This record gives sequence, C-alpha cells and structure tokens, in this order.
Amino acid sequence: MSRVFCPHELEPLDTRQPLHTVHNLVKLGETALNYLTYGSDVMILPGSLDRFYLVQLPLTGSALVTSGNESVESNPCSAVILNPDERIRMRWSGESGQLLLWIPRRSIERRLTEILGEAPKQPLRFDVELRQSAGMTSAWCTMLKDLARNIDENGIDWLRFRPAVSSLEDCLIRGLIYQQPHNYSERLLKPALPAHSRQLQRALDYIDCSALVTVADIAQHAHLSVRALEEGFRKHYGTTPMLYLRGKRLDQARSAIVANALAGSPETITEIAFRHGFNHLGRFSAYYRERIGESPSDTARSAVLSA
Repeated sequence: MSRVFCPHELEPLDTRQPLHTVHNLVKLGETALNYLTYGSDVMILPGSLDRFYLVQLPLTGSALVTSGNESVESNPCSAVILNPDERIRMRWSGESGQLLLWIPRRSIERRLTEILGEAPKQPLRFDVELRQSAGMTSAWCTMLKDLARNIDENGIDWLRFRPAVSSLEDCLIRGLIYQQPHNYSERLLKPALPAHSRQLQRALDYIDCSALVTVADIAQHAHLSVRALEEGFRKHYGTTPMLYLRGKRLDQARSAIVANALAGSPETITEIAFRHGFNHLGRFSAYYRERIGESPSDTARSAVLSA
C-alpha cells in the first residue's frame, strides 16, 4: 500500500481479527481505480498525501476520516475526498470495502487553471464529505461505480481505446471540480464573459476536424477559458460544448457503423463506441437512439439491406 499510495502507518485495532487484505488496481490514464479492504478494524495514518487527491467511496462498512480539522463518518451513503495538503487520520471498520480513485494533484490543478483562465493562487481544497446518495455528487459517485462494474464485466481490454479513457477521466475530474464544494466554488458560480462569434467559430471548426478532443483542447484552440467557452455555447447555441461534442462523436460513430457494415469489417459496434470516446455501452446506445432515431445494430442492418 505504501508503494501504491504513499508511506503511512497501519495499525490493526483488534487482534482477534487477522488482517485479510484485498487490493485490486487498474491504472487508467492519468488516474487509477482501486478496490481495497483490510478485513479487520485498522487505523491508517498517512500524514499528508502531498502529490495526489484520493476519493474514498465505501461500498460496504464504514470509516471515520479526519482530514485537517474536518471529521466525517464515511459509509455507503457518504464518501470522502482527501486533500493533498491536509493531515489525515482514518479508522476503517473490518467490513469496509472501498473504491478509491487516485488523482494526481497536477491533473486537478491543470483543469482548474483551464476553467478559471488563470492559475489558482491558493491550493484547491474540497469539502471532505462527498454525498453518495443525494445532491449533485450522487450522479458522480454512480459514474465511478459504473466504471468499476464495467471493468468487472468487460475486463480491461477496452482501456486500449485511449479516446474513451481520456474522455472518462476528463469527465470525472471536471465533475469533481464543478459538483463538489471547494474554496473556488463561489468563483465558478460567477458568470464568465462569453466568447465572441469568431472564437466560437474557431471552436466549431476544431471540433469538425476531430471530435476526439476534450473541452479543454477546444478552449485552448479558441484562446478561451473553459468557462468562457461554455458561456458562449450556452448563449449562442443553447447547449454546452460537451453535448455538442457528443453529438459529433455519435454522428461519426454512425458513419463508422455504416462503413463497416458495407465493407464486412470485423470491427464490432462495441469497439466503434470505445474508439469514438464512449466508455459506457448502455449510455452509448441510449445517446445513439436519441440522436439517430434507431439503435446502432439497426443502423448496421439497414446499411446491409440497402446495399
């Protein structure tokens, strides 16, 4: 555990319960997803994490987590996020089995800079408690659990489709910044000056060249902050850059499905979805039907019949 995360003290609290540690790790791109249980009551003293943020999402059991001056009882209704510059003390119950999302500090700080349009002057500090069952963060927690379920059911072979992985990680990290309260939240609520039409056209042209980009890539190309780009899309197009980007990816996925069906290509619809940045097949099918008006498999069959 020290090699995976950071040096720390681990103290078993009940000698009648032998440690029965289970640790699974999947490295994504920038981030890493872990499952961890100790099988016994333990005290964990890592000090400060320094280089990374850590989301701890209990699936079973509970943990008492103290980060800085804030203490939270963590359980399947309430997760936590640990800030890198605060001293941490944790007591995990023997039944505690948790999903852990490891996020490098530089990955969060880079995205905050892109959103604000300038480097933050103070470290980003999240509120420690992250609600699993209510509020804005409940959907974020569901997305993280869906990722773990996707890996359990489909393995890790799909991680070779880098657009899908990059899109997922960007969504997870930006979702935390927008949905979990922190010391920059009030600033994010203030309206940004929207982009002018020339900058927005640069953004649209960039998306048309390749939809396999992130919102930050688009903002950088258009010489805008992410917030200004979002405000410009909202004002001029009544949508968000992410929704516009998703529509373009769906159109490109449809073209690939048709071309593959006509050519008799062995590439599957699942592989096409991953290649175009979609990492959740159920959502891909739902988005596809909403935009195209039919399922991906119906598109493939229609292409063959009309050939």
